[in-house]
Amino acid sequence: MARPLNEWPSAHRGWLLLIAGAIGLLLLWLAVRAIRVGSIEPGLLSEKLDGLPNRPIGVVLSEELAMRREVTGSVQSRVSIEAASRVAARITKVNVRAGDRVTRGQVIVVLDASELRARLRQAEGQLAAARAELGRAAAEEGRFSALFARGSATASERDAAEAAYRAAMGRTAQARAAIAAARAELEYTIVRAPVDGLVVERLAEPGDIAMPGKPLVRLYEENVLRVELEVPEELTRDIRIGTPLDVSVDANGMKYRTQVNEIVPASDPGSRSFLVRAPLPSGQRLQPGMFARATFAIANEMVLTVPRGAIEEVGQLETVRVVSDGKITTRIVSLGRSFGDRVEVLAGLHQGQRVILDSRGAGVK
Repeated sequence: MARPLNEWPSAHRGWLLLIAGAIGLLLLWLAVRAIRVGSIEPGLLSEKLDGLPNRPIGVVLSEELAMRREVTGSVQSRVSIEAASRVAARITKVNVRAGDRVTRGQVIVVLDASELRARLRQAEGQLAAARAELGRAAAEEGRFSALFARGSATASERDAAEAAYRAAMGRTAQARAAIAAARAELEYTIVRAPVDGLVVERLAEPGDIAMPGKPLVRLYEENVLRVELEVPEELTRDIRIGTPLDVSVDANGMKYRTQVNEIVPASDPGSRSFLVRAPLPSGQRLQPGMFARATFAIANEMVLTVPRGAIEEVGQLETVRVVSDGKITTRIVSLGRSFGDRVEVLAGLHQGQRVILDSRGAGVK
């Protein structure tokens, strides 16, 4: 029967602990060796080129490329219109809501016209009275003129009759003007769309009191659209009047080619950006408020690039297989911007190196 370890002589126990420690160190070394063999490190994994027949080869290039920047903004109308009342009256009906399309002359708001109709009837009554007075004054003026010619009336009597006639004519003209004003105010109780456009905001409801000049409905004219872009102030040196823009609108999937035609000179202190505008075509399912992206070219730059088809992903690492001296070396690379079928190389490769492309990869350059 084996004795417990604590009953062994101390010399024997020391030797056993030393042997166990050596075995542990050996196992640890083997584990580290296995991990290092399984890792990817430039120059460690290599194979002969003959082992991969008929594989396309690409080249790492240093190229002068036109840099492009993207900015965002929105589609807006160049003409924003506020339909307002010209008279003070209670609103009885609002026929449109935000998002509705309207045509020029369409009734959008109706006001209470009862008080204005009463004013019109009053003005018409005043005109009738003025006309009757004018008739009497005309008759008196004619009679006193005849009497003065026969010497039966004085000059002052004749002059008084003429003055009364002229005053009656003035009151008649004033009554006619009051009728015209009352009729115009009555027409103003019907608020019509001034243009063909899109309702973007309804500012009044039935029961509200409309005041002269107070907006009731805000419209955008759809036939005069533009894109408005927020451009960071560090890019203002690269964009100017006439700069070409490629504008994409996600909502309708369309792309438009246009040019900058307006730069607002004042910077927004909150966002440190400038407002840049460019015209857009009308129609084509464009509406004010749509989100838009625009790209434009800035200065050229020398960039080291590799074909996209040469890049392989191993976990979270990006690698490229480089052909050198008849062998293939796997290298970990750091990548940057994309340029079509090529990708910027920030670290791991240098110009002129040949790389193996995926059999389904992009074309060789």
